[in-house]
Amino acid sequence: MGVRMKPESKGVLKWTLWSALLSFAAFAGVTAIQAVAEGGSPIEHWGVIVALGVIGGTVGGLVGPMIRGISLRFRKR
Repeated sequence: MGVRMKPESKGVLKWTLWSALLSFAAFAGVTAIQAVAEGGSPIEHWGVIVALGVIGGTVGGLVGPMIRGISLRFRKR
């Protein structure tokens, strides 16, 4: 017996995961580019890259559902 999610919950989950993933990639990517621009190797700065990536993922996970709600409001107009 499987548990099924409501369509509304699926939409929120999808927006949360995509937003977190994109934000993680953006924050980590910018940090890696900055490491290369300073003449270092991204491998040497992996701790900072991962830490900022996690911060980006957290921010994205929190902001994603809000953006979804705003977009749904504008679509209904």
